[in-house]
Amino acid sequence: MSGHEETDTPVIGHAASFAPGASVPWHTHDRGQLALTLARVMRVETPQRVWLVPRGSVLWLPAGTPHRSLAPEERSMRSLFVRDDGAGALPDSPSAVEQGTPLADMVTWLAETYDRERLDRAWTTVAGAALALVRPAPGVSVRLPRPGDPAVARIADAVSADPSDERSLEEWGDILAISPRTLRRRVQAETGLTYRDWRRYLALTVAAEKLLTGERVTDVAFEAGYATSSAFVAAFHKAFQVTPGQFQRLAGS
Repeated sequence: MSGHEETDTPVIGHAASFAPGASVPWHTHDRGQLALTLARVMRVETPQRVWLVPRGSVLWLPAGTPHRSLAPEERSMRSLFVRDDGAGALPDSPSAVEQGTPLADMVTWLAETYDRERLDRAWTTVAGAALALVRPAPGVSVRLPRPGDPAVARIADAVSADPSDERSLEEWGDILAISPRTLRRRVQAETGLTYRDWRRYLALTVAAEKLLTGERVTDVAFEAGYATSSAFVAAFHKAFQVTPGQFQRLAGS
């Protein structure tokens, strides 16, 4: 899946729209992708990390990076696809891009005005300037490796669909016909985390997405299975180093 029509130019602009709830399955690009979302939030998964990309934010994915994306609402994306010889000093790993620059506006203009048959000097100059503005930033993300083990992946899908799902390792063992000890080893091997910590991170990632869509902290806390808002705030801060309220403000929700 390329998402664009290949040419010999170092940078390609591309605009795309997706229906509410539409997902883009796992794929890679031969070029690096500088991706901008115009929806309130987009979730982008790489094998080792989940990125929550708020509206107006830009994410850099180097060429060959496996990834998939999902947005809960109708969304538009504006992207620049950059050939390796045009990537210059861009990061060699997926990175959020520093905000507070004109980069988002530039990516939008470049994607919407791209015409492979008529690339003028102004377009090329702006494309070069946009790439020069790319600076890595911490971004909104959590290290949450995607399980390759089918049993562990099934648990991940269940918790992602319902963060309040608090079935124990023993209960999952009965459902999957796997001993709890074996399942515990598989979770640890796949994620580097204990089952309890991994399940908590999964639930908090879903909660973070809901916060970015504008839901109230108290409502999100309840949906995530927390009995009190204070317990949710403490867990969220431990995972993301900011409180839910600070998180919403940083993302401009």
